Amino acid sequence: MTKSPRLDNLNPIKMRFRTFWLSSLWFILSFAVGCGGGGSNASEEAELPQVPPPASAPGGSKNGSDASSDTSTAPPGSLVSVQPGEYARVSATPDCPLIAGSETAEFKLLFANLEDAPYFDEIVEDAIHNQFRELAPLKDYEPNFAFFRLALSNAKELGCEATGNNSGASFACDNNKVNEAFLQQCEVDDIHGVIKVVIADTGYGASGGEVIYFGSDGRWPDADTALFNLRNLVVHEVGHNFGLADLYDGGTNADGSAVTGWPSDLSREWHNLDGPGCAKWCNSFKPASEYTLSASAACNTFESRDACISHNRTESGECTTADGGTVACCSWSDEKEDDYFGSQCTPAWGTEDIGLDCLEGTGCYYGGAYGNNSWRPAKSWPDSIMYGAGHSDAFDEVSQRALSEIIRCCGTSDDATQSCSSFRAEYATFLDQFQPYKMRLGSCGVKRG
Repeated sequence: MTKSPRLDNLNPIKMRFRTFWLSSLWFILSFAVGCGGGGSNASEEAELPQVPPPASAPGGSKNGSDASSDTSTAPPGSLVSVQPGEYARVSATPDCPLIAGSETAEFKLLFANLEDAPYFDEIVEDAIHNQFRELAPLKDYEPNFAFFRLALSNAKELGCEATGNNSGASFACDNNKVNEAFLQQCEVDDIHGVIKVVIADTGYGASGGEVIYFGSDGRWPDADTALFNLRNLVVHEVGHNFGLADLYDGGTNADGSAVTGWPSDLSREWHNLDGPGCAKWCNSFKPASEYTLSASAACNTFESRDACISHNRTESGECTTADGGTVACCSWSDEKEDDYFGSQCTPAWGTEDIGLDCLEGTGCYYGGAYGNNSWRPAKSWPDSIMYGAGHSDAFDEVSQRALSEIIRCCGTSDDATQSCSSFRAEYATFLDQFQPYKMRLGSCGVKRG
């Protein structure tokens, strides 16, 4: 296919290689993602890049997540709860055709090709047939998803721009303008009730939010390379819409201070992160006194900052690594003791499992959402699409369970049952307080009355 010129106004931004870039922060900073895939012309040993947190987290950038600034395209009126069995409607048009699934499906995804993005058709086909229809548990709900496509033009008028710095190519546009552009081509009764993916020629990168922004790269030589680099990245990003957080870390600070990701009280509300012990998916956990099996196990024994930050670091402050490249040094907090380790000195990132009697295939590992004291169910890159999409073939079991529950209670005939009533109420609170850029998912959340 003919490759479009790159959008020169979208300068390369954040992405993450195995050297772990710390990207946009959430809440008080920003939000979400993963990547990679298999192509005949790409080596399976190749390093697969990792995308940074999307710039669309609660309290994020002007183009991102804050629902209060992203509702101008909704009809006027007060916010009202979406009722069981009530789903956003999309009617296919010549400019917005249905390409897979049924118009009656509960969840609708709109794929937008911004200024003739390279390999757009291949990316969309792969997302539908090799991700949504092949990966558990999404494949079990195939009838519940419908997919539409459309073309968008004039990135400048849509307010598109880079959302970070360093290497990579994540970008974002003005969500209100993008929503208006969608409504000009697609017959949608609630634009916030559908999932939207905008693909552009910006180089590798992606960000989650009310609108998912997804970078392809016109410099890639063929579609196989594109699909290798973008393997499972679409469902990773959509996973954020369904309440799943990134499980990877955000790097280490050379001065020994803790990397600041999401605040722990925010990150722990996401369905695949938790507090010490991971009570969401484990029944018990070992105490900090038994945290002895990893290269960073000594961290909580250091009582001074100097002793803490010198452990397993070079003179320049660089961390040594263990466990396939995982950092093995410590970080120091000047403000408080960690609520599990009981120390101001903690591992910069944890690979030791403290979970006991956990959901099969999971554990409880220190660190999540780019670097804070949340706890995650997957140890490393290959263990979950929410950790390293390009390195993993599946969602971890906790993420699978969460996706199944959300789809069942917000997008199937079960959503009116008593078994879903308490979940729906809790999930509406989650959308409102911890993922405020996403007003609605299926029949959960709120809409304009």
